[in-house]
Amino acid sequence: MRNVISENSPIDNVNIRIGDIVRFLTDKLEGKVTGILDHSTVNVYVEEYGFEIPASVHDLVVIHTVAAPSAEGGAVAGQPLKQVDMLSADTLFLAVVPDNFNQLTASRFELFVVNDTAQTCLYTVAFRRGERYTGVVAGNCPPDAAASVGSYSLKDIDADIKAIRIQALFFQKGTTQPKPPVDEEVRIGAATLCKAGAYKHARWFNGISLLRPLGKEQTVDLEEMDVKQLAEAIREKKAADVPANCPAKAPVGNVLEIDLHSHEILETTAGMDNRDILEYQLEVFRRTMEECKLRRGQRIVFIHGKGDGVLRQRILWELQSKYKRHHHQDASFKQYGYGATLVTIK
Repeated sequence: MRNVISENSPIDNVNIRIGDIVRFLTDKLEGKVTGILDHSTVNVYVEEYGFEIPASVHDLVVIHTVAAPSAEGGAVAGQPLKQVDMLSADTLFLAVVPDNFNQLTASRFELFVVNDTAQTCLYTVAFRRGERYTGVVAGNCPPDAAASVGSYSLKDIDADIKAIRIQALFFQKGTTQPKPPVDEEVRIGAATLCKAGAYKHARWFNGISLLRPLGKEQTVDLEEMDVKQLAEAIREKKAADVPANCPAKAPVGNVLEIDLHSHEILETTAGMDNRDILEYQLEVFRRTMEECKLRRGQRIVFIHGKGDGVLRQRILWELQSKYKRHHHQDASFKQYGYGATLVTIK
């Protein structure tokens, strides 16, 4: 999972590399190139929304390029975005990496010990179930690296893992500055793991991850939620129980309009940031597609607006990957301008 970059040459005759800061030609978006999908497509991490967006290299312009690869063959270092962890924090982390960020409630979560120091880490990990501990894994983690603990579902975490106990010593041969040992117990809860806004991009992983520092003075707790988080978790649970705005028996040939503007699908956006709103809009889109996917000939217009283009990009990506058997195109320009996508169920 360690994101060691080897794709340093330009792709498809376009001078774009992993680590470059790019701007979209068609939308008011900027981001960081985090991966190469094929000869003409890259993943771009957009900081404001916390998402990676697949994009054609022909739709991007480089506004800051990465430096040449180091002699040691390490990762290329470009100008970091604020939420992309690049500089060393000189500490140990517990990292949680979902295998399906778009469906967190159905995802499995891989746990990692991340050694963000210049010394080798000798670690042990145990799970607490009730008052008893069960040893899970132990080993050495090199400097600036991640060691896997295992992969778990939300059911595993809720039923069996009440807390994670991590103990670690640090070692460096030769002249060194001793570091204090780590002995930390991290309580872990499904509510926080399902909160999209808690995740960001870190240099050790190709995808989005949740990081919690260890060995700090503050209590580390993935289970505690403030009032805002609790209210949001309740809202998300209620939203998951509400059926999509797709009529039970929509006549074939009728056009179903789903307006994804936040003021149409949410009573209030108080306490929600852009990422929370975007994730809710996408959830409405997915529920609608699932409700209507067997109604051959059904036409659905998703009104996403022009805005900065993030919602449109995400919808198009999901249509091209998850729902690619259905036909999609821009909806009527006369009626919707550039702000809607028409899907025909096949």
